[in-house]
Amino acid sequence: MPDCKRILRLLLFVSVSARCSTVDIRLMSDIKPAAVICSIVSGKYVVYGDDRRITDTISAAVLEFQSGKDSVLVKTLEKKLGCYRKVSLVSIISASSFKLKSIAPATSIRIYDGDLQVSVEKEIMMLINHVDLEKYVAGVVEAESGTIAEDEFYKVQSILCRTYVLANKNKHLAEGFNLCDQVHCQVYRGKTKNPRIFFASNETHDLVVVDNDLKLISTTFCSNCGGQTVNSEDVWGKPSSSLKSVKDSFCLRMPHARWERHVSVEDWKNYLELKHKFPVNDSTSFSSALNNNQNGRMVYFTDKNLKIPLKVIRTDFQLKSTFFSVMQRNDSVIFNGRGYGHGVGLCQEGAMNMAKLGYSYKEILNFYYRNINIIDLDKMEFFKEED
Repeated sequence: MPDCKRILRLLLFVSVSARCSTVDIRLMSDIKPAAVICSIVSGKYVVYGDDRRITDTISAAVLEFQSGKDSVLVKTLEKKLGCYRKVSLVSIISASSFKLKSIAPATSIRIYDGDLQVSVEKEIMMLINHVDLEKYVAGVVEAESGTIAEDEFYKVQSILCRTYVLANKNKHLAEGFNLCDQVHCQVYRGKTKNPRIFFASNETHDLVVVDNDLKLISTTFCSNCGGQTVNSEDVWGKPSSSLKSVKDSFCLRMPHARWERHVSVEDWKNYLELKHKFPVNDSTSFSSALNNNQNGRMVYFTDKNLKIPLKVIRTDFQLKSTFFSVMQRNDSVIFNGRGYGHGVGLCQEGAMNMAKLGYSYKEILNFYYRNINIIDLDKMEFFKEED
């Protein structure tokens, strides 16, 4: 573990400028809505069109936004308010939230804290939620983790979410926002409905994770690692001091620990021969392809000379993970698999079980990520580098 002096220097090198109290999140980025309905849930708002105020203070209004070629048409239930290149729903008190529903195409209603900006870019409606960072973190934790986990697990996910935001806040900056609401960034479906999740976010306020190279870590996670996580270089080709393989017994009895997939021997044979030039006519080699046991995490399938990446087989057969063994049963090949996901970083089901068994968020983070420090961004500005 690094000594105190190194930790002080560590804090200095994580830029204070990385901090942000609010974030801009693009909403409904997967469906590209043509028209949405917005109504106020709590608080008070003012609507601006092209930076000009177009409503009085409102607390119980229903608005419709329709996209044109290069502008947004704004309507209330009674009248049209006009067409503008940019429309902003701006809260005037902190505890303000609004409902949002796409009507073309139709979606369910979602509730968001903060402000909303609506514009049209290349004939596509852009919906951007300007929201407090901690409220965003709580919303992501609910979307990524569900609502029935332990408080310590929610703290883990809150810290990882916050770390991701600060490390990737410029990901979509050229497009006018920080992050989108899909798996490309972090899944975000609006305001959390679970007070325990919001409490966990506030309890870990400003905590992030850095590695011993003085960088915010890559906060990758999977649903279930199957009993062993994966080195980052074995999946993405890029090594990381914090993303190293660890044995994990905590996830072995969880829902996604085991899976099975059947294909015909003929299909398996044709796949190996046609795509990978595997020597299927060599009885010894093909026998190894029909009966291959993966006790620990491997990178390549059976024949070391051919070096068939397991991640390629996983993609081609749409398997849940690369952690699988192969066995023949009559005319079928059975993939006996373990885990769900790429296997790098935090194992969610293992972490959930650890939290249930009484482990703290610090113990969980230090179990799945190596060579890390959990630091408080609020204190960074008080540290000065020693000569």
